[in-house]
Amino acid sequence: MTQTYVAKTLLQFMKRIKEIEKAWESKKDGEPGLWFRGSRKSCWPLIPKLYRPRSTIKDLLSAEDEIREEFVRRAPGLTSFKPANAWEWYFLMQHYGAPTRLLDWTENPQIGLYFAVKDSNGLHDAAVWVLDPWWLNGIVLGKDYSEVLPAGSPGLSEADALRYQPWLPDRFDAKAKLTTKLPVAIYPTQFDARIAAQRSCFTVHGRRRARLNELFPKPTDHLARIAIPSYATDDIRAELDDYGIDEAVIYPDLEGLGKGVSRHWLPDDDDELLPHKGVLTRLGPSPIHGVGVFAIAAIQKGTRLFSQDSDEMRWIEADSLPADKQIRRLYDDFAVVKNGKNGRPKRYGCPSHFDRLTTSWYLNDPKPGQKPNVRCNENYDFWALRDIRLGEELTVDSNTYSDHAMSKPTRAKRSVAKKPKET
Repeated sequence: MTQTYVAKTLLQFMKRIKEIEKAWESKKDGEPGLWFRGSRKSCWPLIPKLYRPRSTIKDLLSAEDEIREEFVRRAPGLTSFKPANAWEWYFLMQHYGAPTRLLDWTENPQIGLYFAVKDSNGLHDAAVWVLDPWWLNGIVLGKDYSEVLPAGSPGLSEADALRYQPWLPDRFDAKAKLTTKLPVAIYPTQFDARIAAQRSCFTVHGRRRARLNELFPKPTDHLARIAIPSYATDDIRAELDDYGIDEAVIYPDLEGLGKGVSRHWLPDDDDELLPHKGVLTRLGPSPIHGVGVFAIAAIQKGTRLFSQDSDEMRWIEADSLPADKQIRRLYDDFAVVKNGKNGRPKRYGCPSHFDRLTTSWYLNDPKPGQKPNVRCNENYDFWALRDIRLGEELTVDSNTYSDHAMSKPTRAKRSVAKKPKET
């Protein structure tokens, strides 16, 4: 099992780095040169982007050839970069988000920490992974080759270039398919300002798509994780900013500068909101049907409800639904339905995932003969039709937006407070 440390402050984080350096120090090499990888969620696996889809390794490698081919064909008209070889093209693909077998690392621990906390919303523990790349290459390439070189450097010796070549075979070459199983550590040539500023380095992975920490018999010897508790991410982000580690440093261009000054001088108000701010309702047992939505404060007529519910709706074609009755009940009970010309359901408007049902999905229709106190507009946003008392159940006429509800007027339907999003 990978050894895990914990750091709640920037100072603790740097102390953990020193502890790891001392623990991994060898008499032969002395203090190791460590690499760092920030992860917004501590549970995220160390797997390259190309290997994350659930496809066979054969299909993924075939797709990689096609992706490389299209990227190299179309990129020249979109950039001033002039990659000198296949490795530089591969680094450029990774840099701009194309799926590759590369995993990003940095030589700067504070930059690794920055990537761990910069987009954290405080809901999950973050982490910084720590790797001894010289140890990795010694295991994979042999003890006599425990060093890390720039695979695409023009000055690299022919012997060293050939040593790395198996990890990036020529595209569509049947005789040079990827056969190596384990990853190696490599440096990129610093042809881009961001690569240089971020002290970028990579592991390039072979045919085995397991997590990096599961590929070796004793991964705890030279691969560790420093966990950052979710409640500490905001404070650490502020500490890094105080020490000048911000967007303008990580992204040394006008875009980075713009984001840096915006974060510094105009902090996002949403970051300061406590979870109860603007909440007007909660769930409770309903005398109408199952679970309903109830006011926890007096709500004035014209008030927009569920204003912080930003999870948009996606549309699913009816003919793509499974036959399983329990699964279909989810769509019947928690979806906006649009019928086709034959009067049967054609398309279902659903939450992005049924595990993400929010309060608004539990609105009931009023009892027969009663009027709703909530309306739904064309954007699937909800508004108070009249003043709503504390403790009163919120109801909406789902016949106004769901065809399925119109065919079953006595059934209490659910509603959505989201703008639909075609997917």
